[in-house]
Amino acid sequence: MSGMWSQIVVSILSGGSKSWNTTHFSDMAILLSDCQNVASAEVPMAMETVTAAISKSGHTDLFLAMDAVTAANWLMTDQSGQAGQQFQLFLGKHGHRCIRESEFREPSWGLDPSKVVPIIQTMLKHPYGSNRKSVSVEEAISQLKSPVSIVGKQILKWVVPKARGAVANRELGKSLAIEVANHFKCAYWKLSDKMLAEGYLPDKDLIFFLTHEELGMVLKGSVNLVAKAVRRRRAFSNLTDMNFPEISVGLPQIIRDDEEEEMSTSVQMTGMPVCHGIAKGVARVITHLDDATNIQSGDILIVCYTDVG
Repeated sequence: MSGMWSQIVVSILSGGSKSWNTTHFSDMAILLSDCQNVASAEVPMAMETVTAAISKSGHTDLFLAMDAVTAANWLMTDQSGQAGQQFQLFLGKHGHRCIRESEFREPSWGLDPSKVVPIIQTMLKHPYGSNRKSVSVEEAISQLKSPVSIVGKQILKWVVPKARGAVANRELGKSLAIEVANHFKCAYWKLSDKMLAEGYLPDKDLIFFLTHEELGMVLKGSVNLVAKAVRRRRAFSNLTDMNFPEISVGLPQIIRDDEEEEMSTSVQMTGMPVCHGIAKGVARVITHLDDATNIQSGDILIVCYTDVG
């Protein structure tokens, strides 16, 4: 439904034209900038509550000096006080989520709380806060740069609330789907623990490189399949390093290293805008989550994608 309502909004902004430009997308971002009760948007806000509690407790330097596992364990103890309470509330509500949350192999934050600690530490180093003001539909329409007729603006007053609500429903559905998947994810990790303890697997991560039928054969003593799982994991690490075009027609073609090098020398970058105006700052290119610690306040963040799934 969110896609349908969004398409209607863009069609009004573009005057029915099939050619959509950056102004249309920027106006679209303004109109949808104040969606309420969006599950995915609640995640960073809940993290900010944790960082605020840590800062208020006076344990900022201590927390930043800890490694991820030690910090997560500290937050689960009474010594962490209000910060620990907020962290446990965060896990209770959002513990089924994580980066690459759709992958069963990736432990959720509830399974491995240390996974979320580097993000909290980065937010603690560079506090920004959510100072975004609420934007009504009428205010958003008044800021549009696309030439929309009076009739079109009247239609937008009816359509935009529908589109905003559809976004919230979409994100809620995604969160519920991930929560259901997380129950299966927990079961697989528990099974892998048992198979490791009983000597069926040398590494519990290998369970994610075997089919259900193969798991049954491994439990019956098939050693060859374990070796095959090791080879699959090795091949998988190579596959994850491959880059493909964002949109492919026909068989996807790998972007070669020399093509990436040619792209990196370009002085102009284009993308989908999310706001009007001009911003000036350090262009911070992040290609891996581990690089997030390099982000500084005021940086212009450049990433391949921002969806946690």
